[in-house]
Amino acid sequence: MDANVTLYGFPGSLCSQKVRLALAEKRVPYRSRIVDIELRLQNYEPWYMRLNPRGVVPTLVHGDRVVTDSARILRYVDETFEGPPLVPDSSDGRERMTGWIDQQDRLRMRELSYASFRGALGLVLRRVSMPLRLSKLRRLRDANSDLAQLYQAKIDDVREWRAAIAKPVEIAGIRRELEVVLRRAERQLGECTHLAGDDYSLADVAWTCVLARLEMTGLAPSLWAGGRSPRLEAYYARLCARPSFTKADVWNAMPRGRARLALIRSIRAGSRAEGRER
Repeated sequence: MDANVTLYGFPGSLCSQKVRLALAEKRVPYRSRIVDIELRLQNYEPWYMRLNPRGVVPTLVHGDRVVTDSARILRYVDETFEGPPLVPDSSDGRERMTGWIDQQDRLRMRELSYASFRGALGLVLRRVSMPLRLSKLRRLRDANSDLAQLYQAKIDDVREWRAAIAKPVEIAGIRRELEVVLRRAERQLGECTHLAGDDYSLADVAWTCVLARLEMTGLAPSLWAGGRSPRLEAYYARLCARPSFTKADVWNAMPRGRARLALIRSIRAGSRAEGRER
């Protein structure tokens, strides 16, 4: 394993999965450092805010280089490391790829995901997690004057996030935007086998994880699965069949039973490693 490449992320994070998938496609060895963004909210800790001022995952560290924002990391991975190319040769293909990456990046998947989870999980995420996030952020803002501006920006972001998931009208609007994009994808896949052309690209890396998230939250049947969008459904099946899908641990369902216990152990182990080395 190349200790020179470290990915700070969280197993269930949508954007972390995109980067893990790109690394798997490029066959890049890397060290994984888990940042617990759900229970301990380690992404708000001062050490991580200094690494990634937005307080989000993932963050890729390659030697002395720190790269944040999943779309930028995807491009960095393809440009920097050897392995199968993930960018089309033609200018038209590169333009289409960039358009599809930007399109998914603009989708408000965070809000849609939190609003869509049902049962006890949904209740915890919406009614327990949000107040805890705000409480921790305020405490850290007051205790770290040099980071106060960053923490205030994060407080404002979480407030907007919390307000959005409490408004069915706003979530319905996010869903309508997504439906429009998925219809475009269905049409595009009538012209070629992948979103940017006939070759697999970074656009497919990103959309693999978006479609998997829609499956995990139970939204796929009402949006594109079950014969609604046959080309998109067949495309997603091809993406899931790639060896990288399993290798990168892309989530299309919540882990249960032994898988859930293994996940908890890995999160705890990742947290202990971070504590020893920072």
